[in-house]
Amino acid sequence: MQKTFIFILFFTSLLFTGCMYKSTTNELARFDNTLLKNDCDFSIVDKKLKKGDDVILWSIQGGALARNCGDFAKSNTFFDEAELHYKFDVDMKNPLLEVRDKTRSILINNNANPYEGNVYEKIMVNTYKALNFLALNDKENARVEINRAIERQRIAKEYFANDIASLERKNAANLNELKSAQDLYNSLAELKAKQSETKAQTLNFNEEAVNLAFEKYTQSAQKAVYSDFINPFTTYIGALFLLNDRSYERAVDLFKEGLQMDRKNPQITKDFALADKMAGQFNAKFKEYYVWLIYENGFGTVKGEIAIDLPLFLVSDSLYYSTIALPSLEFRQYSYPSLTIKNNSGDSSKTYIIANMDSVAEAEFNKRYLGLAAEAIISTAAKTIIQKQLDDIDPLLGFLGFIYQKTTAKADTRSWSALPKSFEAARIPIKDGNITIVDENGVILLQEFLQNDKNVIIYLKSSQKGQIITHKIYL
Repeated sequence: MQKTFIFILFFTSLLFTGCMYKSTTNELARFDNTLLKNDCDFSIVDKKLKKGDDVILWSIQGGALARNCGDFAKSNTFFDEAELHYKFDVDMKNPLLEVRDKTRSILINNNANPYEGNVYEKIMVNTYKALNFLALNDKENARVEINRAIERQRIAKEYFANDIASLERKNAANLNELKSAQDLYNSLAELKAKQSETKAQTLNFNEEAVNLAFEKYTQSAQKAVYSDFINPFTTYIGALFLLNDRSYERAVDLFKEGLQMDRKNPQITKDFALADKMAGQFNAKFKEYYVWLIYENGFGTVKGEIAIDLPLFLVSDSLYYSTIALPSLEFRQYSYPSLTIKNNSGDSSKTYIIANMDSVAEAEFNKRYLGLAAEAIISTAAKTIIQKQLDDIDPLLGFLGFIYQKTTAKADTRSWSALPKSFEAARIPIKDGNITIVDENGVILLQEFLQNDKNVIIYLKSSQKGQIITHKIYL
């Protein structure tokens, strides 16, 4: 009776894991609505940070919201908090905490662990910080953040190169863990059978079903556009800053990197030609000034969940429930397909995609998914074993094991939902200062009068049609 009470208490506590998962999902949806309404309500972010709940996730969400609200100093405060936790909770993570988090992932799910983010998100934090400093007319700190972002990209490229080299070894280790889980249960089952003189029931891993599960999981995976895990927008913003900082040769190098990723991109080609021209002149200065339109288009990819019938089974009719939950990518909509910027002198230019953020996110997701899927299979196997062992002791405990497995069979679907689907750019001469931005149908979205003695960026974000947020950055 005491054992039963302890198990009831234990499994009841696990129900809160499911509630926590549902709560996070709902809060992310509410946050996205806040962005769409141009609302500067930080209550969700403040509440989560006060509780110390997923500090990295809600700091970067808060940073994006503050940018929407034009509070660039506050935005950087949020991003600084995220960077601090990236450094101490992720990059310098205690090995004992790694073991703890691995155990939680298997016995509960990864939602029980603090959000650690993705490499592309870290790079975007520094990129946004640079843009924030430029909006605050703080070019020195903008330069620091651009250098950090570019350095992070270099480290990311090396990190994933090393990860590719060790992938087969990691997968072999995962399969060994899976086999060990099967062997462990079979050994216990055989021991119990000898003691009770009954036929042992063994846990069987159906290899064909495992393969089908992986095939279903990877059906939506497409070939990554940015296979070297570089974010072209970060490279482009770095080049644009250097061009306007009169570091023309370094700007040429970065624009060249952008063209290596997208050789036919008209906008990068135009800007590369301008930088190359300036680099070829002694003490070059702009003879006419330009306006760049930087356009954040739509809502970027987020994570969803695929639930698959468990690719293993027990030779027994006493199991209640067994499934595997895997994360998947969900692609959201563009806003305006493109924008056109024009002046009163007849110059006009349509925006071209500089970086498809869906592809940036997908490149990293595809790199990690085998490890995520292997971990999910091991987790499900362990829970199935626990459920069976509890049922062998008492049917009530077996039912509680079913509740435990059903409640904790959740994929980790947390992600930085405020990122756009793509970053786009266009450039024209300023001329008399009158600038108009129109949508694909020629409908006027914005009219501005600009100084004509400085280069300038008009930064426009639109998560859906009818919603635009803009600010200017004089360079």
